[in-house]
Amino acid sequence: MPHFEKVLKDPVHDEILVEDPWIWQLVNTAAVQRLRRIRQLGTSYLTFHGAEHSRFTHSLGAYETMRRLLIHLQQECGWPSDERDRKLALSAALLHDVGHGPFSHTFEAIYPVHHEHWTHRIILEDDEVRSILSEVDDDFPLDLVGILRKKGRHPMVEPLITSQLDVDRMDYLLRDALNTGVSYGRFELARLLRSLTLVDGQILLRANALHTVEQYILARYFMYTQVYLHPVTVGSDVLVFQILRRAAELIKSGELPDVPAELLAIIGADEANVSVADYLAMDESTLLYAFRTWSKCHDEVLADLSRRFLHRRLFSPVLRSEPNVEEWAALRTAARSLGFHPDYYVSGRASEIAGYVYRGEGILLLREDGTRTELSRESRVVRALLPDSEYRIFVPKEVVEGTGPQFDRVRSILFNRTL
Repeated sequence: MPHFEKVLKDPVHDEILVEDPWIWQLVNTAAVQRLRRIRQLGTSYLTFHGAEHSRFTHSLGAYETMRRLLIHLQQECGWPSDERDRKLALSAALLHDVGHGPFSHTFEAIYPVHHEHWTHRIILEDDEVRSILSEVDDDFPLDLVGILRKKGRHPMVEPLITSQLDVDRMDYLLRDALNTGVSYGRFELARLLRSLTLVDGQILLRANALHTVEQYILARYFMYTQVYLHPVTVGSDVLVFQILRRAAELIKSGELPDVPAELLAIIGADEANVSVADYLAMDESTLLYAFRTWSKCHDEVLADLSRRFLHRRLFSPVLRSEPNVEEWAALRTAARSLGFHPDYYVSGRASEIAGYVYRGEGILLLREDGTRTELSRESRVVRALLPDSEYRIFVPKEVVEGTGPQFDRVRSILFNRTL
């Protein structure tokens, strides 16, 4: 047979190489191509104007990272020796995000079924995807879902997909840093991959790569604090959530006639009654079209919220401690007096800043003498990265910047000031 090769230019990896027609078939399924219409970083493009990259580009990047890692492990450790294991690892990397919905985690907040669940359903129920996977054998789709669910049946593949040192994170940190224009998300990917090894069926990192993995862990920490949990992005997520929440309530009461059929099939429906085809019909173009339509609807709250998102008049973040019951009541009353429905214009969010998790999930290092240790025992830098959280209240910008006694009253509550 003639040699098959597809070379895709990529801003992170330079080139993504596909040498297997079977993988190329998966790339070109409708379910994977749909990821072109879902941004990798949700609403972050309203904060970082370059963050327009898609889940599709990241999925290809995770595949390429896995491909290079498998070449290294095969040359150094002889694994994977079985073609089936290689295909499981590559397809898991490619398909791990196939279940993401529009604006990803924000959409999950209003429709509480996580993207992982939909990823599993798509692999098992989408005729096109499943038929390609089943070309390997009938059990292949189920085994692939088992890897993504971490069932423990493929202990060498699972940590390469989901762990504190997996190909998913390796790609998205570099890709997100590049597209947002920040420098602290970068690390030496090639050296990190070369430093991984396989001993007694367990993936380990060579201890001489300590500073490289520290660089990687710090990149992840700063990307969370400076990009993923940027207060402007959290505020835009809150705005999308409130739009969808208001729309869902109006749909249930029959007061919102202008709803895209794709969205109507999902919002308010029992998950068991939503087909994979219904779910895959939803992407960000669907929601943006709905927002444009709703910006002119009869409901003043939904129309205003939609216009705020479309024209980037986002909610302002106020960093403070979480209000008590009395403070919440006073804040809601004051907001209502200014003409803002408190259920939709006053929100609180806690942002959980991830540290390094060592209990049960730590990164294991292999010393030169063959003994093993855990990363945080060897690195003071990593030990210092403890989980943290910040609380913010999100309100319209007018509330923070307006003049007059009523605005002063609201700000006194927001900032714990005494009038």
